[in-house]
Amino acid sequence: MEELGVGFSYFKERSRNFFKLISGWHFLAFLLYLILTIPFVEFLVSSSLLENLYIPNFISGELVKSTNGKVIYYGLYIILAYLNLRFIYALPLAVSQNEQRFAHHMKTSWQLTQGKKFFRLFGIGIIALAVIAIVGLLSGFGITLAALVDGSDKTFWVETLFLSYVWGVLFAGRLAFKLTSLSYLLKGFEHEKIQNQFTGERKKQHRLLALTGLLVAIGGINFTYNALKTSGEPSKDLAIIAHRGMVSQGVENSLESLEAAAKAGATYSEMDIILSKDGHFIVSHDDNLKRLTGKNISISKSQAKDVLGLKIKQSGHQSKIVSFEEYVAKAKQLGVKLLVELKPAGNEPDNYEQLFVDKMKELNIDSSYLVMSADLKTIEKVKQLDPTIQSGYTISFQLGDFTSQKVDFYAIEDFSYNEFLARRAHQNGKKIYVWTVNSRDDIQRYLETSTDGIITDYTVTVRKIEKELSSDDNYLDYFLRLTDLSWIEKL
Repeated sequence: MEELGVGFSYFKERSRNFFKLISGWHFLAFLLYLILTIPFVEFLVSSSLLENLYIPNFISGELVKSTNGKVIYYGLYIILAYLNLRFIYALPLAVSQNEQRFAHHMKTSWQLTQGKKFFRLFGIGIIALAVIAIVGLLSGFGITLAALVDGSDKTFWVETLFLSYVWGVLFAGRLAFKLTSLSYLLKGFEHEKIQNQFTGERKKQHRLLALTGLLVAIGGINFTYNALKTSGEPSKDLAIIAHRGMVSQGVENSLESLEAAAKAGATYSEMDIILSKDGHFIVSHDDNLKRLTGKNISISKSQAKDVLGLKIKQSGHQSKIVSFEEYVAKAKQLGVKLLVELKPAGNEPDNYEQLFVDKMKELNIDSSYLVMSADLKTIEKVKQLDPTIQSGYTISFQLGDFTSQKVDFYAIEDFSYNEFLARRAHQNGKKIYVWTVNSRDDIQRYLETSTDGIITDYTVTVRKIEKELSSDDNYLDYFLRLTDLSWIEKL
């Protein structure tokens, strides 16, 4: 208990000193530092507190859909990467030296990385290569072990131990890289030797015991988690929603991308509609058509005849702008349901919602279709006019609980999703969908959550991962998937 009290006092003192050095206007310097590190924070620091500290996918995803956007996006990344390297010593200095304020540590870091000193940072690359080599050897042992047991009957304990081993290798590799990198940085400059109450042989022994106990606790939690995961039920089927069709096979919101989504087995194909000046619904995500047509034309300010049939280009694909009627007819022919997103431009007539409801009835669209909008008043009015329509609220940023209980579902951006919100939605009888889920890690994660569906640009990939998770595959396949080494099977 004495050692625990000493440890707590030390932690309390260090925390107080750290908050002191970022107090006042120095907090602005610290905030600037955090903003600069957002795209790269997981390389040196990762925790549950920082797992949602990243650029939302709907921002970065939209930027890279145009040439100018790609130049801006990747140009900013290069600049931020350079600034991160120049300020890489700031946080280690702040932790080890409490005499100076945070802005001073940023200045010192800049000086420590100027000129030839900058090349010292290549040492981190060498550390990374060494860690990768060690993890590779351990992974090779795991793959060999997996190959040996492959084909034998899986038992609960063997599978649990295997999953625990995989997690342990990955965890140890990341931890070793981060700790070794931080140690390397700390040795890159002269700093005062930290005097604390843990010095002395007896205290060192207690610290060793404490570290051993911590590792045992982490291992126990890991084993328990994998035991529960192994004994649990397979993930339920989710609605796989193609984002604006399947954009890898056609221009977004085109008939070609819709057809590709249907062939890929999408549960729904999401699409967007905007009302033209003369009251026709046009299939398009943007009101201004310059991004896809190269022409500075706004749908909401144009006659339908002036925009329908315009050639659109994207990622090497070509198509044309079509009407809502033509799109629905194609969807019915293909046998795929639609998730229709209403995109009011701000100058719609007062009967905008009624026009849409009437159009749904005219096209004989049943309640199997979903309708959503980022404009809450619009979607609530649609629901009021026709309660049979499955209506949803599109949410980019969500703080706190859901505000509307009049809709049937919520479509929430990946950045704001959490299991608490999902449970709250289900408790209120609502469904929750997540957009836009594209990375393999995110796809696998959401397939194992309580969300009701994911909106993605990669329907085929989702179906493939869904099959992998639900199939009774062998240990080797599972190991390769966990370590993202599935490419080995293609060699």
